[in-house]
Amino acid sequence: MAAKARPKVFRVTGLPASDNLGEVGSRLREIILDEFIDDERQRLKVDIQCVPACGSNGLSALVKFSGGVPFFLSDLERDPLGIHQLEMDDDDITFDLHFFGFTQLYQTAQDKPITADIIAITGLDGNAYGSWTSRSNLARMWLRDFLSKDMPQCRTMIYGYNSKLSSHGIDTVLDYGRELLEGVKNIRRTQSLRERPLIFVAHSFGGIILAHTLIRAKLADDRDDPTVATLNKATYGLLFFGTPHKGLFIEDILSMIGGGNPRRGLVEELREKSSSLESQISDFRNLARDYKIVSFYETQQSKRLKWDEEKSRFRRTGEYITSVDTDSALLQLPDNMEVKVKVDADHSNIAKFMNRNGEPYTTTLRYLKKFELDAINEVPQRFCT
Repeated sequence: MAAKARPKVFRVTGLPASDNLGEVGSRLREIILDEFIDDERQRLKVDIQCVPACGSNGLSALVKFSGGVPFFLSDLERDPLGIHQLEMDDDDITFDLHFFGFTQLYQTAQDKPITADIIAITGLDGNAYGSWTSRSNLARMWLRDFLSKDMPQCRTMIYGYNSKLSSHGIDTVLDYGRELLEGVKNIRRTQSLRERPLIFVAHSFGGIILAHTLIRAKLADDRDDPTVATLNKATYGLLFFGTPHKGLFIEDILSMIGGGNPRRGLVEELREKSSSLESQISDFRNLARDYKIVSFYETQQSKRLKWDEEKSRFRRTGEYITSVDTDSALLQLPDNMEVKVKVDADHSNIAKFMNRNGEPYTTTLRYLKKFELDAINEVPQRFCT
């Protein structure tokens, strides 16, 4: 018997603003069902969750298909950087799988105030949604499926950016940091939003971008954008998952992208003992006293990338390597400044949690909830000085 297809989640943007999320979701369902062909209405299950759009008055939606992907969206599986647009009454709506920019993952509790913003940043060549999704048959995405139950008063968002090694981008760490700052400006434009406590969760290269961004924000003054100038005051907790502060093993990545790929320069920046990373970690350590930091490090090796002739693509089927060693994944701060957590997983799976009642999710949740509760009292005091 063939293995059952895992659920696939698409993002839909451009939905109209409305206080009735259920009504918008029902209309979106009608639009989707009209696109189904053959037996897709019987074979596919569609689950739609409308959420506030980040940085605008409209809505977005997370649409999960179980039983397979409908034909009208199949091109996006072959081209994950692409989009598919449909008309919905007077609006053009857009389906994507890349999740670039900010996406809110669930509607916060309606009868209670929002206590904090949580922003999760994926790693190099990652997917803002998939990088946090377990590889089990249920494909649980813990930031959405678990935190919606355990931290319902937090506005939890993922942040995506184009670092696909298959694309011919010439972005640098500086470029990605600038892009993140512009995005944060959009989602925290008012004074009340700027003063809301902020918690970051970062995987791998996402932590490099985050550290760079916070260093830049620290250099801002009152003449800069107020969101940037107050970013460090608002930022309370940082959770790093396998972040290569001192570099990572890149030889297999270089062999995959080849000599002519413009991404090679970015990958070289991440080499072990990279001078740019050594300079950044030195600067970032000076900021560490401003935050509560938890660093998760991997204790399982990853398989090296190797060309698969049959499938005509690189796969992790080679010998075992240590992608990010413990020394690189830790800031090596005193224990009272940096909590260090061992995770029995490899570099990819360190940020994917299958079980709401098991490790490492329970430890992650414990620190997130502590940060949420403590920040409610501490962050407002920072804005009074």
